[in-house]
Amino acid sequence: MIKIIYITEKGKTLAKKIENILKYYRYLSSTYYLKDFQIEGKEKGFIFIMAVGIVIRKYIEEIKEDKTRDPFVIVVDENGKYVIPLLSNHLGGGNYFSKLLEGELGGMAVLTTATDTNNKVGIDELSRMYFLETPKREDILRINRKILEEKVDLYLPRNWKVIDRRIYNTYNVHHHDRDYIVVDDVILPKKYLVVGLGCRKGIETWKVYWTVKKALYIRDIPPWRVDGFATVDIKRNERGILETVERLKGKLYTFTREEIMDIYKVRDDLEKSPFVFKSLGIYGVSEPVSILGVSKLKGDNIDPRGVDLILRKFKNRGVTVSISVG
Repeated sequence: MIKIIYITEKGKTLAKKIENILKYYRYLSSTYYLKDFQIEGKEKGFIFIMAVGIVIRKYIEEIKEDKTRDPFVIVVDENGKYVIPLLSNHLGGGNYFSKLLEGELGGMAVLTTATDTNNKVGIDELSRMYFLETPKREDILRINRKILEEKVDLYLPRNWKVIDRRIYNTYNVHHHDRDYIVVDDVILPKKYLVVGLGCRKGIETWKVYWTVKKALYIRDIPPWRVDGFATVDIKRNERGILETVERLKGKLYTFTREEIMDIYKVRDDLEKSPFVFKSLGIYGVSEPVSILGVSKLKGDNIDPRGVDLILRKFKNRGVTVSISVG
């Protein structure tokens, strides 16, 4: 959940506009008047529409805890002219959301992190871009200091591409036949990313394909980064799904209705559809199968409660898409 906090009526208008922007990109958010706002400790981030000083004096100490796990904090002036990330700019996505708002509001993101001001990509930002395991704190500090002075070697898996031109300004880019990234002397294992699919019977391929493409777009995921697709076993021969997976050069995993219902026993955050339950005997398809897909690929009996559902049920033209990573 992203919380948007305002003080004035003008700030309220901007807050609602930002909430609609985040809604379009399928991020959960809520708007609060300052006096009604509380920090719960489970937030993904905070967007304050007020003076920077108020946020620093009143809230930063309560919000911050650990560099690798902190939610992002962004401050926006009530005219929407300046978007200023203050906390968790890389790993938490502060810079990412600031740039998103910059484009949508027509304002200017004020980035102050050293790597960004020098047109470089730090190892922590790299791990967010490519969906990698989080680097150790000491490695973040050491590597980011080093890349400010010189280029370091970056090894990408053979079929992975450079997704930001700044990477060429930061690293000597190589490719290797491994499924992890190496930055200088630091190995960063990839997280597994799975797209869950549900659809109406006999759905046309183009509807499935373009819904998947839009889902990947709003989460900034190139198709080649997807590790697998998943659906319920009774959809294993659905032409629209099969042809979409083939077109995207992926692999399809299927799961039984019993396996899917087991996920609902341990995850109370998933959407439940009475219509789907009446039709298939399960509460949903795309969300639970995306989680099951990650669990299968990890292959180490991971707890499904620890899988991050980064795109909740996205419905379009009779197709549902969800994306999980872990």
